[in-house]
Amino acid sequence: MYKIVLALLLTIGFSGIATAQSTEKYVAEVNIDITAEDAASAREKGMKEAYRKAFLTIAGKSTDSEGLALLSELTDDQLVNFVQEATVVSEKASDVRYIAQLKVRINHDLLKAYMEEQGINYVIRTASNIIVIPVFREFSSDSPLLWESRNEWRKAWEQTPNTGSENNYISIPADSMVYSVLDGNKALQLNGQALDLVASHLNTRNIYVLDAVYNGIEGLRINIMPYNGSPAKTIDVSGERSPDLFKKAIPEVAAYIDSTIQEQNIATDNSRQELIGIYSYNKLSDWIKTEKQLKDIPQISNVKIEAMGKGKVQFRLEYMGQLSNLSTALKAYRLNLQDMNGYYHLTTGV
Repeated sequence: MYKIVLALLLTIGFSGIATAQSTEKYVAEVNIDITAEDAASAREKGMKEAYRKAFLTIAGKSTDSEGLALLSELTDDQLVNFVQEATVVSEKASDVRYIAQLKVRINHDLLKAYMEEQGINYVIRTASNIIVIPVFREFSSDSPLLWESRNEWRKAWEQTPNTGSENNYISIPADSMVYSVLDGNKALQLNGQALDLVASHLNTRNIYVLDAVYNGIEGLRINIMPYNGSPAKTIDVSGERSPDLFKKAIPEVAAYIDSTIQEQNIATDNSRQELIGIYSYNKLSDWIKTEKQLKDIPQISNVKIEAMGKGKVQFRLEYMGQLSNLSTALKAYRLNLQDMNGYYHLTTGV
């Protein structure tokens, strides 16, 4: 049953499922380092690992830990069907080793259809502003650097990094207030007095202290410490000591933080709702364009036309999550919903 359903989805996926959502947010940048008996085998294993890492990264943005565990059970042969495109950014190979950086695009429409068919939780994530406090120590016994010019970790975050996230990651600003109350030691200690002032000043509780320490000759060990009472998490990132190592670590840190935020929002995201809407148009092409935009929005699972004529269309909209989140998503397409006591009037414009 498991393989039959997947085969059916793949059959309808590439012919009948819209591809309008194949945007950059469904692309994961992954790094692989594989050793095998020869170069060809290392590359083959490396590509399979890259596909799996990319698939689970993208899937992790649309489900909870239970759903991700189910999706991780897909075999390599099943999983590769969700890969829409793969681009090699850089690669190095020896007789037995393959090292590469790839950008892998996942067919999110097919993934969503498969999750719905299997009853796997589909979660909609709303973008959040997240403040990161990057502190760095060359050795664990060193005093942590924060504002100092030698803090390569903070420099990497300040260079508008590619986090691969829909959330907005902001490096702690060095304005006069923050600079006066916070230093590396207080950040590392999660000093409540200092961080409460920072949280109030920046109007957010989404604050994460990111303690990076060189991990031996190669790599970084990063302790991710949220300032909200949640447990800390340590991750290791391999690579040679260079500014690129810090840049490489950023999407891995962001992926973990994204997953924790998504877990917190799962309950409301899985509720299914529907509404009746009316849309007025001058030309039929206006509605065709609007209908396509509606189907592009991840929260919306179905758009069904119930009546049409005289420049108006009545439609039924099925969506997941809260109406306020749907309204926010619609505004990104310059669409607005107005409650008309029992049905909703959909209009275009700011």
